[in-house]
Amino acid sequence: MKRLALIWLALLLCTGARAQEGEVLERILQKNLPPSLEAAWQREYHSPLLQENLSSSGKVYLLQPDKLRWETVRPFSRVSVFDGTEPRGRFRMPAVKDFRSQLFEGDQYTVILTPVRRDLKQLFNQIILTVNKDSLLVQEILVKGPDGDWTRIVFTDIRHNPTLSESLFQKPSAN
Repeated sequence: MKRLALIWLALLLCTGARAQEGEVLERILQKNLPPSLEAAWQREYHSPLLQENLSSSGKVYLLQPDKLRWETVRPFSRVSVFDGTEPRGRFRMPAVKDFRSQLFEGDQYTVILTPVRRDLKQLFNQIILTVNKDSLLVQEILVKGPDGDWTRIVFTDIRHNPTLSESLFQKPSAN
C-alpha cells in the first residue's frame, strides 16, 4: 500500500519540473487530481524471482485532500485505505525536492520521476507515467524497483468528480 500511496503522491510532485515543463505538468496534475476520482485498474507485477508475471485488478477511489481506497477484486479480495490520519512509522512523506522529473513528448506524454532521497530509492528506481495527450489523463503507471522488479498499472473507466461516500474511506475491520 505504501507504494500505491507514493504513486498518487508522485502526481502531486510533478510540479517540481523545469519551467518549460512546468506548465504541461501542472495541467496534467490538475486533470488527474480532481476533488474525487474513481477508476478501474489492472496491475501486472514482474519479479526476476518468478517464472510468470502476477496479475490483479480492482478499483481505486480518491477523495481530496488525502483519502485513497485501493480495492483488489481479482485474484483475491482485499481493501486498503489510506486516510491521511495514521502515521507511517518513521517514514517521511515525499516532497517535490525528493524527486527529479522529466517530461517527454511523443504520441503521448511520458513523465519520469526519479527519487533522489535514499529511503525512496530503496522502494523504487523510477515512476513512469504515460499520459494521454488529448485528455491529459494518466493512462498507465510503471514503477521500476531496485531489484529488477516492476509493476505496471493501467487505468480504465476513469470518472472525475463522482459522489463518493465517506464510508468508503473507513478502515476495514479486522475480522
